[in-house]
Amino acid sequence: MYYLIVHLYQERYWSDILLALAAEGITDAVVVDASRMEQALISELPIFAGFWADMSRRGRFAKVIMASVPDRASVYRMVEALRGEGVDLTDPSVGKILLLPAEEL
Repeated sequence: MYYLIVHLYQERYWSDILLALAAEGITDAVVVDASRMEQALISELPIFAGFWADMSRRGRFAKVIMASVPDRASVYRMVEALRGEGVDLTDPSVGKILLLPAEEL
């Protein structure tokens, strides 16, 4: 068993991600609306307000999707299907994907 974590930073790929997960039978994921660390720094620590110009370029959309998956193969199929649709989760401006070994208790 594995634990899948997807960080998505571009809203235009949101439906592609959902469809790819569902196509692999991953329907029990948890989806969290998130914010980037830069946004938290800017809003909570005024000393970082000078970085606002950089933030406006990056955008404010962020989602975190977490799910347990039975095997690596389903995740690799999902990643390949997404690449076929033009979604590259290895591009840091799009997001990132992590797959961790997990043990259910």
